[in-house]
Order: sequence, then structure tokens, then C-alpha cells
Amino acid sequence: MKHTVKATWMRGGTSKCWVFERSELDVPGFTTDEVLLRLFGSPDPRQIDGVGGGSSTTSKAVILSPSDEPGIDVEYTFAQVGIDQAVVDWGSNCGNCSAVIAPYALKRGWVDPDHGILTVRIRNTNTGQILIERMDLDSSRAPVLIPGVPFPGQVVDIGFLDPAGATTGALFPDGQQLTTLGVHDEDADARSEISATLIDAGAPLVIIDADAAGLGAIGFGDWITESITEMPRLERIRRAGAVAMGLAATEAEAQRAIPKLAIVAAADPGGDADIKVMMLSMGAPHPALAITGSIGLSIAAHHPGTLIAQKLASAPDGELRLQTPAGLLTTWQRQIDGQLAVGTTRTARELADATLGFDPIGDRSGAPTVTVAQVAGLDEQQLEPDPEPHRRRTVFASVAAFAVFGLGATLVGGGLLNPPATTADGDYAGETLQMVIPLAEGGGTDTWARFVGQELVQDIPGQPGFAPVNEAGGEGITGSNRFASSAADDGTELLVSTATTVVPWVLDRHVVKYSFEDLEPVLVNGTGGVIYARTAAGVKSPKDLIGRKKPLVFGGITATGLDLTTLVAFDLLEADISATFGFEGRGPVNLALQRGEVDIDYSTTSSYHSAVEPIAKEGSATVLMSFGQLDEHGKVVRDPNFKDTPTVVEVYEQLYGKAPSGPKFEAYKTLLGLTYTYQKGLWAPKDAPEEAVDLLRNSAHELSGDTDFNNKAEKVLGGYPIVADENLSQRVKDAYTVTDETKGYVTALLKDSYGIELD
Repeated sequence: MKHTVKATWMRGGTSKCWVFERSELDVPGFTTDEVLLRLFGSPDPRQIDGVGGGSSTTSKAVILSPSDEPGIDVEYTFAQVGIDQAVVDWGSNCGNCSAVIAPYALKRGWVDPDHGILTVRIRNTNTGQILIERMDLDSSRAPVLIPGVPFPGQVVDIGFLDPAGATTGALFPDGQQLTTLGVHDEDADARSEISATLIDAGAPLVIIDADAAGLGAIGFGDWITESITEMPRLERIRRAGAVAMGLAATEAEAQRAIPKLAIVAAADPGGDADIKVMMLSMGAPHPALAITGSIGLSIAAHHPGTLIAQKLASAPDGELRLQTPAGLLTTWQRQIDGQLAVGTTRTARELADATLGFDPIGDRSGAPTVTVAQVAGLDEQQLEPDPEPHRRRTVFASVAAFAVFGLGATLVGGGLLNPPATTADGDYAGETLQMVIPLAEGGGTDTWARFVGQELVQDIPGQPGFAPVNEAGGEGITGSNRFASSAADDGTELLVSTATTVVPWVLDRHVVKYSFEDLEPVLVNGTGGVIYARTAAGVKSPKDLIGRKKPLVFGGITATGLDLTTLVAFDLLEADISATFGFEGRGPVNLALQRGEVDIDYSTTSSYHSAVEPIAKEGSATVLMSFGQLDEHGKVVRDPNFKDTPTVVEVYEQLYGKAPSGPKFEAYKTLLGLTYTYQKGLWAPKDAPEEAVDLLRNSAHELSGDTDFNNKAEKVLGGYPIVADENLSQRVKDAYTVTDETKGYVTALLKDSYGIELD
């Protein structure tokens, strides 16, 4: 019998949540856990066969119903749906997802506003916690952005009433504001002592400092990346805290969702923040901050004996400003109806209404069999048992095997059942070419890599199989580090590079453990781009970049990625520019420019026609210059895709009547080559057989001259050729040679102009 489950997809704060009314999840013969797991597509790291998003912030369920209890409007249950394990965690609340309740209740007619103000009283059934949410329905209010979300939404003030002890019964479950935890080291027989504050407010929370987390000497901007290698130890600390708080009898029995772990450090003197904090959620760094965790941090800050209070320069005055990886978040404390309320402000937005299909089939004896939730009709399949935990390398190998055998659309050629042959014999028959893509699926680099890989294997003698494997994390650094340390050196495993992974290497960032000097290029491919500005900001030509009374605001993602080339161009031109970083992509920056929130931006060729050309034609944006391309002699020439647009060098000559020179110009040419002319590449380990590398390179060179390929590649490669000729090694070596003078200039520019110090 087929069932349908109605649901609403909403963003709440920095999370995405599927909202269900309680009755919708009552599927006869199946538990709510079983229903949610199949709806979300778990267990599967990608949740590819369900509606889960593959991360802890997008694998969440909000279950609502009107309340019959006097003084309570809505009953709210939160479920954290496991991703790679068949587990639904009911032990905590989610503050970010809580933001969807007031707008949903208003939509369903469960509550009514009073003179344009909506107030909703909510009971969270996971913890018994009472929340009060307030919405101002005045449509004339200016849009509000919060850290970690590139678009505005409905503003929701969320207050937790008397949040102390909702889970354990006590604000400090072990009776102390500062506790010493005994934590097992990697050697199970050894233990270390960790100072921590254990607090239960909003959600149970273990607070440690950056030194205890192994991040004390690391710049805050690198905490997310560096914490990945510390994760096993941080998880042991969290589980030890669970036992000390009485949440679990043993560390092995600790739930994944609670307690949460927060890492804190003193704020920079003179800055806007009171404290720096990064939180872990479901075993991974949270991109912003769990709201329930921020409640505990806020209350802990008001108790002088806690670890966080010891890090504050002064006692909080009712507000606490927390610097998170995504930006600044402020919490508040106030009295509401004679009760202490601790809260913050979030935004929410409805994304879609959906009907999810649920088709139970099979024998209910033994292991449960539940069909997959489907949107637009997905195949039915059985729920596999919860897998045993694996070591990281084993997990990676399993993902690689899945990519080879499960993704028929991306498996090309192969002869996988034939005996494997050596890659040094001029024939890849029987082999599988594994391509490590250190960024997430669906992005530009992933699209490029899969397209090039599928075409390349058809030109390699023996036509090997093709297995693209995404190993995202740390803006591409994590997967690249792993490749450098453990990639197969027989020519069957290649690394994809892009500007995101090249620039951190150029800057000698300590988190980078790979070096392109230890890799051998198989092929490189470039792109181009333009710099454009908002016409309403008073920019009609390049001369409007200098001598301004008010600097133009540049919207950036990160100064240590592809943005760096643009920043060096601004400096070379002596443009009057300030910058704001933290956008999640060029698309959000483009929209921010159209809304008037930033003034100047750049676009790569691939997105120019869709993102920039329309607003340039309507007159709301002005295309100022292209980055240009480096020719074989290292000279900056016009981009073939922007033949009528002057390059950065030509604009300099227009503004100052002479050709550019000196350290700034040399730095610009270096970065232009690395991030545009040779932006993407395929690399083999240095120790790979020379015969195998030559075979791969020759195959790529033949592919670059194939007319059918180039016609097919027009959209993906943007008209920029694949380069894999006999001079490739020397060409790349020259481009990837970065002088100490250039490194010194870039380091000083980031520090002096943008306050970014590289460690």
C-alpha cells in the first residue's frame, strides 16, 4: 500500500529542515525512525536516494502539531537524522530549525498576529524547554542577513525561557563550573586531563579551550580545516563529557548529537567580538553555530568560574558577541513575564512544499524492510543494517569502490573483470583511473573533472574505467593533503587542482601538506574572467575606481582563494576598495551587488553570460576590464572570450600613462598564470611510472586536438584549450615558481589592507 507524506522544506537559521506535521509520519507498521531514515536516504554519506542533504546541518526533521496545553501554541519535536549510520537522534533540540516554527504556525493558521506582531509559545518535547518566538510582520522592514546565510529571510527572535537543566535537571550537571575530564588518548591505556565547563542550557554542552583542542597555535580562520585531523581526539573529549554529565553510562553509549562540543578562545583586542567559538555538530565542524549551543555559551559567560568567562576581557552586559567561522552572532538575556529568557535572532524562509512517496514492501520479519522516500519517483530498496565504524582510509576506499561499481553513468570503459595490467606497458586495459576531486559534488571544478575524465579515458589505450571520487573539506585542502600522503603511485590515481587549492600552497599556509613540486602535471586548462561594478555606485569606467570619496565595497568569498588575484589587481591599479568576505560563492555576491549591498565583483567566463551580461546590458552594471591571459612568453594579452574588453594591464596604462612594473605587477602575472591561465589541472604523484605519465599526457594532448571533443567542451571549458604538449612540464614549472618577493608582497597586502595574517 502506497503512502504519501506531506512535508515543507524550510531554512531555519543556518540549517535546512524538513517540516512534518505529526500525523503525517504515522505510517502503519513502521516506526517513525524507519520512516525518517528512508525519507532522508540514510545510511549513505550522500543521502543520494532520499531528501537528506548529506551534512548535519541539512539532515534535520521538525515535527509539529498545535498544542492543547494552556499557554502553549505549538508542540515541537526535533529529529537529527543520521547520515552514514541508520540512527535518528531524539536527544536534543535544534535552535536554528526552531526558527521555522513561527512562520509555519502562521501559515497553517495555528496562531494569529496582534497589531502586526506574532508571538508564539512553543514546547520542545525533546527537552521540555519552553521557547518564545516573535515575528514583526511589517513588510517594509529592511532585509536581514545572518552569518552563514547569503540571502535574507523572515526575521524571528527566539528566546529560551529558563533554559537551565532542560536535559539533565541542572545548569552544571556535575556541580562544578570548571571540571577536569580524564580523556583516553589514542593509546587506550593512556589518559590526559582536559579542563572543561559542562553546562546544560539550551542543550548539554562541553566547552574546552583552543589549547585543549590542539588549535591554540592555529589562526581562527584555519580552525575548521585543522580540526579535521583532531576529530578523533575531540570526539573522545565530547564522550568523556557525556559520561561526566550523566548523559551516558559509558563513553561508547554517548549519543552523537549531545552533548555538543564548543571550542573557545579569547577575542582579538579591539575587535567586535567578545569571544571566538567553533562548535562541532555530529562529528564535524559547524559552519556557523548551533543556537542551542549559543544559549549555553551565553549563560556560561555570566558565571565567573567557567572556562568561557575566564577568556572574556570583561563581564558581559546582557549581550554576548560570538565570533563564529561564518561571522558574528549576538545573544541576549532579558526578563519576559518574570522569567529569564536567553536568545538570539535568526531568519527563516520556506523553500518548497512537497509530497514524498513512501511505499512499504517486503517481509517484516528479521531486519526491517522499508522503501525509499521519493520525489518524482525513486526506486524502492531495502534499508541496510547500520554499518560498522570504519577507519578513514577504509571509508575512502569504500567510497571509491562505490563510485566504480555504483555510478554507471560515470563508469566509462573499464574491463573491470579482466586481470589488472601494469600501467607502464603502454596500455591501461583492466585498470580504473581514479580521479580525486577535493571539492564537493556539483560545483564548477567537479563538473569540469567529471567531463574531462570521461572524455580522457576513451582516448587512453586500453580504455580504463573512470572513478571520480569527491573528498571535500577545508576548501579543497583536506582531499589534496590526503592525496599527497597516500595516493597510489602507479598512475591510476590523479588529483584535480584548481585555484582554491593552488593559492593556499602559494601562500605557504601551514595547513597545506601537499606541494605541486612533488606532483607531475598530466594536463592543465585555463579560464578567464572580468571585473565589473554596480553603475549606481558611480562607476561608469575604470577611472571611477580611483580618487573616490568613499571606497567601493568588494564582495569576497575568501582572500586566500581565487579572490586573491582580484585583490592584487585592485592594489596594482591603486583602486579605492574595501572588502567584505564570507560569501559562499560568486552567485551570492552577484545577487548582493544587484541589491546594492556590495559595489564591485568579478566573474569567471563560465558564469559571465548568465550572471553579468544581462545586468550589463540593462545598464545596472559596468564591465570594467578582463584579467587577460598569459601567452607563452609570459606577457599579459587579451582574453579570447573578451576581445573587446581591456585587460588589467591596459587599464593601468590608461590610468597612469605607462606600463606597470615592479613587485605588484610581477605578483599579478604570477597569480594570473596560476589562477586563470592554468587554473585547473590533473596531477600524478611524482613517483608514478614515467611511461604511465607520458601515456596519460599524450592521450590528453590528442584529446585537445579532437574537433568533436572541443565542440562538446565549449560550454564546460569555455573555449580555453586543454594543454598537454611536450613542453607542459617546463611550462607548468615556470608558472608554479613563485618568488620570495611575490610571497612577501602578497603576505603584506593581506595583512596591511585586509587584516589577514597568514600562519
